[in-house]
Amino acid sequence: MITPLLATAEVAAGFVKRTLSPLDYAMLAVYFAVNLGIGWWCAHRKKGTASTGDYFLGGGRIKWWAAAISFFATSTSSISFMALPAKAYMTDWLPFGSAPAQGLAGVLVGLVFVSLLRRMNMTTIFSYLEKRFDRNVRLLGAGLGVLLKVGGRMSVVLLLPALALSAVTGMNVFLSIALMGLVTTIYALEGGFEAVIWTEVLQVIVTFGGVAIAFFFLAGGVDGGLAGIISQGNAANKFEMISWDFDFTKATVPVFIGMFFATVFTQISDQPLMQRMLSTSSTSEAKRTVVIGNIIGMASSVIFFFVGTALWVFYQSNPGRLDPHLPGNDAIFPYFIANELPRGVVGLIVAGLFAASMGALSSILNATASVVVSDFQGVFRPGATERQRMRLARATTLVCGLFATVSAAYLAYLNVDSLWDQFLKLVALIGGGFPGVFALGLLTRRANSIGVMIGAVASIGVTWAVQTFTATNPFFHGFVAISSCMVIGYVASLVIAPWLAKRAASKDLCGLTLWDRAGGS
Repeated sequence: MITPLLATAEVAAGFVKRTLSPLDYAMLAVYFAVNLGIGWWCAHRKKGTASTGDYFLGGGRIKWWAAAISFFATSTSSISFMALPAKAYMTDWLPFGSAPAQGLAGVLVGLVFVSLLRRMNMTTIFSYLEKRFDRNVRLLGAGLGVLLKVGGRMSVVLLLPALALSAVTGMNVFLSIALMGLVTTIYALEGGFEAVIWTEVLQVIVTFGGVAIAFFFLAGGVDGGLAGIISQGNAANKFEMISWDFDFTKATVPVFIGMFFATVFTQISDQPLMQRMLSTSSTSEAKRTVVIGNIIGMASSVIFFFVGTALWVFYQSNPGRLDPHLPGNDAIFPYFIANELPRGVVGLIVAGLFAASMGALSSILNATASVVVSDFQGVFRPGATERQRMRLARATTLVCGLFATVSAAYLAYLNVDSLWDQFLKLVALIGGGFPGVFALGLLTRRANSIGVMIGAVASIGVTWAVQTFTATNPFFHGFVAISSCMVIGYVASLVIAPWLAKRAASKDLCGLTLWDRAGGS
């Protein structure tokens, strides 16, 4: 029988919650109002001239630095804000290896692949698949992308902060989900891509402003402040971050090497991320967007992991302040916020927690609308008018936002040991190895449409078997999925459909692979 996490939190014996004050709620109200105001401003300053080019890519006018901040906000969420500190609090920094693995992979994407992709004049990254393979591969990729984002990630990023706040403050979990989901849907619906960009810039400022305030109080509660945190953490080996063991069941260097390879093509196949790259005015700005966005991500992981270690030192130094009945360590950072910070400040940092989720959610909403309009309506109704395209874009944003909100409420009843681990498994399984299709397209000349689709479907089974029958670390599941897609897809291209392989060999691949760059570059 599954015990709902919410129910577990509510009946935890002896656990005392510090509820939010009216001042805290006022801070939250101001934060939500500012987000809605940005959406209104972006919508009304272009009234009468809105187009899908504006709605999905900001008309190509987005400043690279704003796009880079948005790139970071899109790739992070409440999962980072809460689960990363919880990991460091419970264990050490060994999981931190995922940050440089992902960040350096993203830098490679910016330096090597962005110029190739920018030349194709795309609205969505899935357009590449039709150019390289055929329409069926494009539709399959677009469908899986929508399924993964709407059915998976959107719900998780709404659920995690709502669940934790319910556990430590008594704030109704469904109210939290509804506020985040509906406010985000409204401003994304009204303001389109520009509203998403500028609200994400605001959200990053609020998030890290809140983390800085929280860390000030953390350091103030430890003898020696920052130096005391580092000293006590070192003494307890809390900063251990590198394991060279050839063990794929733990967070080791070989696991993160595989993660590095997988992340290169995971980022390329991620429409919300690539949308930022496509929205800038030039290739050089697009490169800066991806590179700087990933560097910000690596720096943020250092901050989040250090917060987790600081929380451990704080409660080791002040054991009487930690309720032994705290329902789950995923709630440790919100617990500290609710119980150790002044009224009003709590509301500001809770707004930062909401901001981390809302940034990721708004990006997915707009990206999903762009996929539905460009990759589905564009294929099946190429003659649709601009008005019809805009109507579908707004309808998709609204429906997906409502669906994600309802799904998050349902997931509140699931009992999992670590939402972060479960999220990684979900990405690797539901997404299968489809980023491997992009890898086959960009890195090989012989792969064909039937072969890569066989590889994508087969990789789901391979990943499920690895997750079910082995103890392989979740960080490695993405590599398993993508590499199995590549191996099976390439072999299938050569053996199962040789006639298509011959046709692919005769196809003009100029500008479509890393080896056939347009202009010889």
